[in-house]
Amino acid sequence: MRFGNDVRIRAVGVWLPETLDTTERAVAEGRLAPEVAERMGITGLPVATDVSAPDMAVRAARIAMDRAGWQGGDLDVLVHTWIYHQGHDMWSPPHYVAKQLGAGPHCLPLALHQGCDGGGLALQDAALRLRADPGARRALVSTSDRFVLPGIDRWNFQPSMPLGDSGTAVLLERGPSPDAPFALLAVNTYAAPELEVLVRGDRPFADMPMQVELPFSVLDSARNGSERLREVSYGQITGLVRATLRDAGVDAHDSRLRHVVLPRIGTSGLTALYLPALRDVLKADILRFDDLTGHLGCGDWAADLNELYEGETLAPGEMAMLIGAGAGLTWVCALVQATEASEGGR
Repeated sequence: MRFGNDVRIRAVGVWLPETLDTTERAVAEGRLAPEVAERMGITGLPVATDVSAPDMAVRAARIAMDRAGWQGGDLDVLVHTWIYHQGHDMWSPPHYVAKQLGAGPHCLPLALHQGCDGGGLALQDAALRLRADPGARRALVSTSDRFVLPGIDRWNFQPSMPLGDSGTAVLLERGPSPDAPFALLAVNTYAAPELEVLVRGDRPFADMPMQVELPFSVLDSARNGSERLREVSYGQITGLVRATLRDAGVDAHDSRLRHVVLPRIGTSGLTALYLPALRDVLKADILRFDDLTGHLGCGDWAADLNELYEGETLAPGEMAMLIGAGAGLTWVCALVQATEASEGGR
């Protein structure tokens, strides 16, 4: 799905809690097995102790809006996405985020609740809405998650993929945006519905959330389907990368394609699922940013964009690819290109 220069990434923002639960401490206290820690390959996880998940999204959004010079009333679309409980039942977190930011009645708050791919899917959804609706020019994509017991054991939720708390935000703008650091060239998705069982496992259908298992984990179901996941992933990832490049009109060996950013899923998952496929289809340098965050759920996407932005990783005209997947499974791939505003705008 090609967007070209029609949709720009005007600003990004990430809010991480200051408390860091280190891998070393988790092992020493018996909360994490040493062999699992080695497969994760990270230093620690940000832990929110006194702020709700939606409020982390609000804090991240304010960082992004300050960078862009926007006010809440400038927003036409707000898409909020998450994995875990947002603090209330039968409630709309995006409306809360919109209210806290001062969004006007013309701004549509939407929820996208699917899985870890939510950040990428929300970017795609917001960009599509900006292109389809002549009255919509500016959008916010926000994410937030706070992974806490008794519902979630952040160190032992999924094999070798620990979970960090965060709030993130991406601002999108349609049309000319000379101060935008990135253009969203293309976003694509591939799906493998046969793999939905990796989360569901053999559990019976329940009558209420978390009824069957506390803390909830996918350790057994993910392990049982790991071989099939590896078989499917290679073709999905290589095909998705090629399709995204084709839509953007970019060759895999284009010298401007400088980096591919890995999802924040731990060493063993990256080694088994992503690195073989990416190395076979791309020559770009591979970047990994999960050492002090672990997996941020839907927030990986914005956090990776923020690393590219704050690190001034791309020169004007250069490109980076972001890729990841979420429960179902659906893989999402995005290609961004740095603009002239990416220099000296920090």
